Amino acid sequence: MSSISSFQGSMRETTQMQQARTSPQDSSRDEKVPNCKHFESVGDYILIGDQAFKKSDFANTFREDSGRNMHEEQPRQPGFANPLPLGLASFSFMCLTLGLVNARVRGVTNLYLLNASFIFGGAVVLLSGLLSFCVGDTFCMTVFGSFGGFWISWGCLNLEQFGVAKAYADDPQALQNVLGFYLAGWTVFNFLVMVCSMKSTWGIFLLLLFLDLTFLMLCIGSFTQSVNVSMAGGYFGILSSCCGWYSLYCSIANKDSSYVPLIAYPMPGSHIV
Repeated sequence: MSSISSFQGSMRETTQMQQARTSPQDSSRDEKVPNCKHFESVGDYILIGDQAFKKSDFANTFREDSGRNMHEEQPRQPGFANPLPLGLASFSFMCLTLGLVNARVRGVTNLYLLNASFIFGGAVVLLSGLLSFCVGDTFCMTVFGSFGGFWISWGCLNLEQFGVAKAYADDPQALQNVLGFYLAGWTVFNFLVMVCSMKSTWGIFLLLLFLDLTFLMLCIGSFTQSVNVSMAGGYFGILSSCCGWYSLYCSIANKDSSYVPLIAYPMPGSHIV
């Protein structure tokens, strides 16, 4: 029994000596550990207790833990520009010029000079539709892709090199009827996309509304050979282009690029901010 008690006493003395040796180190460690009761983010620094740490130090630490170099910079992800302004610019320009000719402003009725521009302008609108596919915008892809084809085909229909007018030289009324069918199809398509724009902005909705009236008036004018109805279609086309110009400006003008930024007013029930 005496040997057991002496062994226990020696163990107590050893434990006390180890605690005495390690206590100064532990106290110094406790002094270095910041008080985590106070945590605050101020600018580029994070305050933990009474000590300040740079946010970049934390980022480098996390990056090192993930197996990367401590000061390795993350590659910048490439972004895509908004293709909407490009499509609106080309579309509004061609819609304005065609509307002025259909309205017979200053007595102009000849489209020959503009037909080639319709083909190249339609290619730009088509390109905008393809770029909308890249950014995942189904509506713009459908609208600009389709109207790009319209402007290209409209230029081809009025160019003598394609021989459309020559093919109907013996029956001009048949040419007007076929042209009326062509415009009727675009009236239906434009009505569908107009309905799908009722939760976008007022500029886009009014653009498609006036454009649908343009197609309708030109369609009726082709069937009835009424100059006044065709001129009404031209004026609606001018209004449509004005809405397109407004939407274009709202898309590219902001506080960083212009002193006069305009607001693209959303439609009722729209989720656009």
